[in-house]
Amino acid sequence: MTTFNPEVYEDEKVATVLQMLKEGYSQDEIVEFYGNKNWKSIDMYFRRKGFRWKHDTFVPFDEEKEQERKERLASVQVELTKPAKIIRALEKEQADILEISVKNGFESIEELGQYMMNKGYKWDSEKENYVEYFPEPEEETQSSQSSNIAPVYGTNPQFETILTYLIEHETQLKELLETEDKQLPTFKVRGGNANKTLTMNSRITALLVDYSDEHNMTQKTIVETALIEFFQKYGYKDEVNRLFHP
Repeated sequence: MTTFNPEVYEDEKVATVLQMLKEGYSQDEIVEFYGNKNWKSIDMYFRRKGFRWKHDTFVPFDEEKEQERKERLASVQVELTKPAKIIRALEKEQADILEISVKNGFESIEELGQYMMNKGYKWDSEKENYVEYFPEPEEETQSSQSSNIAPVYGTNPQFETILTYLIEHETQLKELLETEDKQLPTFKVRGGNANKTLTMNSRITALLVDYSDEHNMTQKTIVETALIEFFQKYGYKDEVNRLFHP
């Protein structure tokens, strides 16, 4: 049941900010207009009035819908847990455990096996995959370097080829695997705003909304940053760089 009071629309600041957003004013321009230190002050004011940030504006906060959104997002996160993702990848025909290890951020098959053991899984040689593992108390004190860890594929004819490929692409792999530790980039692009309606996967949309709320970033900023990095990596680097403010 929502506790939103529609009378807040009569609040002068609420009405003014909503109108400015409708007319295309940026967050920085609104912050400057009211003399605040940053956008968070505006955001907190609206939250106290029963609003939340959504679709580049403030909308009434609905407790029931918010709870449904959190439950949907939780179900997506459970489905996409790292161990489950690894197990599903190994279920595919001709799955290469070394390739799967690298793609999931591990430097070796042994490191992957240790991670899976810590998460409650052990290697099953018959299934050639990980299965849930519930060790007895005495087993927990034994060394983790056991047959539960996937074997090294030293005799696999593909091993040398894959290892050579990884060494040749070491720089690109490091950049990919270390992305989460990097500071979020910021871009200042010349030009005004324009409306663009897009249809996206519902799960991606849920992650976009959640990230926007958690990091207090507009969805516009997130999408623009993603597009700029896409253009830079896939053939439009010079074109997009010409859009930046000097």
